[in-house]
Amino acid sequence: MRKDAEPLNVVVAGLPKAVQGAADPDEGMWLTEQQKQKITSVAENVWIEHLPVSELNTGRGPQRPPHAILVETSGSKKEIEIEQGILTMPGLEQLFNPDLKLLQSMSAGAEHLVNIMPDGVVLANASGVAAPAIAETVIAGILAQAKMLRQRWENQAAKIWVELPAREVDGSTMVVLGTGNIGTRTALIAQSLGIRTIGINRRGNPVTGFDETRPTGELLTALAAADYLIIAAPLTPETRGLIGAEAFSTMKSGGWVANVARGAIHDSEALVSALSSGHLSGALIDCHVQEPLPAEDPLWEAPGAQVFPHDSHASQLLGDRQVDVFVENLRRMVAGDEYINVVDLARGY
Repeated sequence: MRKDAEPLNVVVAGLPKAVQGAADPDEGMWLTEQQKQKITSVAENVWIEHLPVSELNTGRGPQRPPHAILVETSGSKKEIEIEQGILTMPGLEQLFNPDLKLLQSMSAGAEHLVNIMPDGVVLANASGVAAPAIAETVIAGILAQAKMLRQRWENQAAKIWVELPAREVDGSTMVVLGTGNIGTRTALIAQSLGIRTIGINRRGNPVTGFDETRPTGELLTALAAADYLIIAAPLTPETRGLIGAEAFSTMKSGGWVANVARGAIHDSEALVSALSSGHLSGALIDCHVQEPLPAEDPLWEAPGAQVFPHDSHASQLLGDRQVDVFVENLRRMVAGDEYINVVDLARGY
């Protein structure tokens, strides 16, 4: 337990993806005064620095070595250093010091951080922060396809009056790869619409929100009954490339796929092929191996594809939720309790 007299130095740096209303998004300056006050209210001696990423990225460190940091960083992924308001690896290294105890990432995925963590520092992620918004996006995509909204908007623009064979989703089956916060939130909403939900996790452990769960080894068996496949699993050596041509062909004809996790989990070429052949009726792809998605990528024009720029989690509530998770971990640091959202460095999530 930390004594009240001991300082708790905090640094916040980097722009959470899809956060809204940032004061200076290029510099990663997004905290509101209310959010800063929530952080400083954890203890009397909290010292907070909300730093522009340009300062850290060019070698200017914080005034005080932090005990805890809340960051959106590229970490070991140099290819995402071009993202707006992001803390690069050199900037992150400005924050590493012997007193650092907690690195709270603003991302749910942690594959870019697990191999660079200093000894003795706990890595926590933003798991759950974006789950409500992402789940709503997935369900919106499902309903848009079932109610033929794209065709209706095109008909309206052309002033065409024609009835369409829309359908209900009641009685259909959804397979969700990954039964964490995003997958569970999506399944719960799906259940309220009458969709049967099958969750896939490593061991098939039961999870509230799913009608049944199965181990990853039974994925193809589950997909044989799937009208919908939702990819919501972390990227690990086991999930990389897991969803390919065999998985898509195993799904029921007319199936629909969403990937709101990491682009490398599915085979994009196989997905485009399944859409082009008509075996799959649509897909909502929010994450891509290369981002931004190149203009020449065939996914842009694949039949039924909905291409998102990795912003399915956009929400006016995102910033507050990021702060709430961080504040809870700061409180636990002060109390000497176990942190929440801790990443298993061996597993990568």
